[in-house]
Amino acid sequence: MKKVLIFSDTHGYTDPCINIIERSRPYAIIHAGDCTRDAEDLKYIYPDIPMYFVKGNNDFFSHAPSCMTVVIDGVKIFITHGHEQRVKYEFDYRTLREAAGGASCIVFGHTHKPCISYDYGVTLVNPGSVHFSRTYAVAEIENGKLNVKILDI
Repeated sequence: MKKVLIFSDTHGYTDPCINIIERSRPYAIIHAGDCTRDAEDLKYIYPDIPMYFVKGNNDFFSHAPSCMTVVIDGVKIFITHGHEQRVKYEFDYRTLREAAGGASCIVFGHTHKPCISYDYGVTLVNPGSVHFSRTYAVAEIENGKLNVKILDI
């Protein structure tokens, strides 16, 4: 089983992330934007853990992509911050699904509100914010099967 930690909207608040990483020793880490500098710092501290991150609406000078797709143990995961898909204002799963290009899991942030939902065979995950909602997500992936949960810090 591969454990993947999912963070978003850390906004300079990385100490909880470090504590969580130390406790769980994940296979990989996903950061869904706001602040990519935090993701870069975590990547520097944990160079042996794959780190996938995208820029958010507050990452003005970041060279990170605005979205990306990764495959972990057979699960295709689309990562975006969500501001380009207007998840705060006109949340429409279709917009995310279309952007995801057939991914079975979509990770996004931006709203600071944690949620997991299932829509037409796609798992949508917003880990919330370790700073504002004080939450993150953990994905357990094994042989193409995905199990996700939201946890409090």
